[in-house]
Amino acid sequence: MKVTAIMGIDVSKKTLDCHLFVQQKSLPAVSNDSKGFKAIKRWLKKELKSLDGLLVVMEYTGIYTYQVERFLQQHGIQFVKRPALDIKRSLGMVRGKSDKIDARFISKYGWMRKEELQPMSVLSDTQLELQQLMGHRDKLVADHASYQCKLKEMISQMGEKVNEKLITSMKLVMEVLKQEIKETEKAIKELIGSDEPLQTNYELACSVTGIGFATAVHMLIATENFTRFSDVRKLICYCGVAPFEHSSGTSIRGKVRVSHLANKKIKSLLTMAAISAIQHDPELKAKYEQKLKEGKAKMCVINIIRAKLIERVFAVIKKQKAYEVRLAP
Repeated sequence: MKVTAIMGIDVSKKTLDCHLFVQQKSLPAVSNDSKGFKAIKRWLKKELKSLDGLLVVMEYTGIYTYQVERFLQQHGIQFVKRPALDIKRSLGMVRGKSDKIDARFISKYGWMRKEELQPMSVLSDTQLELQQLMGHRDKLVADHASYQCKLKEMISQMGEKVNEKLITSMKLVMEVLKQEIKETEKAIKELIGSDEPLQTNYELACSVTGIGFATAVHMLIATENFTRFSDVRKLICYCGVAPFEHSSGTSIRGKVRVSHLANKKIKSLLTMAAISAIQHDPELKAKYEQKLKEGKAKMCVINIIRAKLIERVFAVIKKQKAYEVRLAP
């Protein structure tokens, strides 16, 4: 597709602000619903000869782009979503902020990057349900851990002085949360099982030693069932595992370190996966011990194992063949 026009949309819960970069035209804010979409369509027909070369650029705003994406797909308009930080940093120093200004900046960003932006597809209903269920499951797990930690701390500090009614109530809440976690995980597995490509890739990911339920599902979501990343290095970078050099001239020689710009949830899960893999995979255990003997820091070696796990998952998905554990030499 040859891009001839860029429209930036600043999406919020209730309104949409649109700006066409080449034409330098802005549409007054419209509602984020079918009425607003019709207004955008009329405006585009008025300003553009054809919609064939139009690319719409938006920021990731969670569920607020849900209806917009489906409107664009329905009318054959290509779109792409980009992280807000990426757009902000690409524009340098900016003074002032409003939804109208943001729409103009987004369209400018799109025009500057039009050669490298790849149009996206609307997520399937299964993928959307999977995101919702996994997000709910993570919140339940966090709430259970919060109650557990609070109760343990109260008992350790106050002993028998803790109110019995409070203890009973907190234990009851934890039991309910525990049961809800089980039910939600069951629903997630049933949902994955209803989609053959998802089920296949889930099983392949779990075949890698150390990769469990939560890590596999979060990777399915983040990679859109392993269609979002064409190169394993990009996935490693997205997970915050790729090391980057920090140096300048002859005076600045910083340590090679990973970036804080990453999917921190997957990064955290991969840390636990790496620890598990070191315990149960002979090859990775040998690699871990060897790197420690070489004098590398423990977390540096853990990071090497995290990257190795991502490479293995990426490889089994690409080959569509389950991972086979190899004995250390």
